[in-house]
Amino acid sequence: MGQYPRRVVQRFPGPELRASIRRIPTSIRQRRQWYKDDVEVVRTARVSRNAVLGRRVRINGFGAHIDPCTIGPYTLVGRVVIRAANHHTEFLNLQELTQQHVIGGRSVLKPPSAPVTIGAGCWIADNVVILEGVTIGNGVIVGAGAVVTKSIPDYAIAIGTPAKVVKYRYPEEVIELIKDIDWWNWSDAKLRANVELFNVDLSTVDPAELKELLGRLH
Repeated sequence: MGQYPRRVVQRFPGPELRASIRRIPTSIRQRRQWYKDDVEVVRTARVSRNAVLGRRVRINGFGAHIDPCTIGPYTLVGRVVIRAANHHTEFLNLQELTQQHVIGGRSVLKPPSAPVTIGAGCWIADNVVILEGVTIGNGVIVGAGAVVTKSIPDYAIAIGTPAKVVKYRYPEEVIELIKDIDWWNWSDAKLRANVELFNVDLSTVDPAELKELLGRLH
């Protein structure tokens, strides 16, 4: 065999850093709240203890990384990255662990300028990146691989880098009719009692028929 320069890749941190690296912790209190609210989070997802997850949130993406944020009820989240802060790019070093625990310098992380908020009933697909200060409205769909740098209105579908709204899930008149029903706050009994509403194709429904149906809600 020929002789080639040998490259050694250190796959694990040195002793100075190893003790400082931890998974983003979830507290016992947080996990109890998840159990109470029927929240599901895959084991490999990293969720900040300061993240607030609404009722029946599903984080199904292996390796999802979620900084402090608020995610509304019944939202489905894939393998996403939610960043609550950014780096100081003017410093020589950009690695926080090296800066803090090896060099002993100032933090290279900026404090969050504004929180990340995701509404209720959303679908955030795999490989989406959501940056600080973004508000995603209720019922929004964000397509796979999007980078969300600006807020997205209710019931929009956004894709791309940076993410842009390409259409809305329902006609404007339908959105106006449903925007205040807040079904995600209903009890299970009320959800079942109004099953007819959840079987309607809201993209094609006659607004007059929908208005009548909403008037019959139990």
